[in-house]
Amino acid sequence: MEIIIPNGCNNTPRKQIVIDFTVAMLKMQNEIIKEYADESIIWYQLKDNKKIEGRCSLITILKDEDNNIIEYLEIYQVITHGKFASINGVILLANDTKIDFGDVYMFINAARSGKVKEIKSYRI
Repeated sequence: MEIIIPNGCNNTPRKQIVIDFTVAMLKMQNEIIKEYADESIIWYQLKDNKKIEGRCSLITILKDEDNNIIEYLEIYQVITHGKFASINGVILLANDTKIDFGDVYMFINAARSGKVKEIKSYRI
């Protein structure tokens, strides 16, 4: 998978965590997901009106959805403030499907060690 990240995204640790977590979800990197996700994480897939609760459920859902080969990920922006963060960009699948995305993250707290508590995913 080709990954393009804008310049300046490495100026805060939280931005890198959001990037790493996003890539880990797309590439099924379970160890990174376990490192950054709270055990009681909630992932809202708003387009499909789905709510996935718990780190184990998140990993299972990602494994079930792993049949789409991702060719390209471009991240446009990562914005962080306190215990909140957002990331947006585009994903291109091997079958030429283009997915524009925006994810809004909420962490347990504003500390660097705070785990991801909630994600709201917007997909077009």
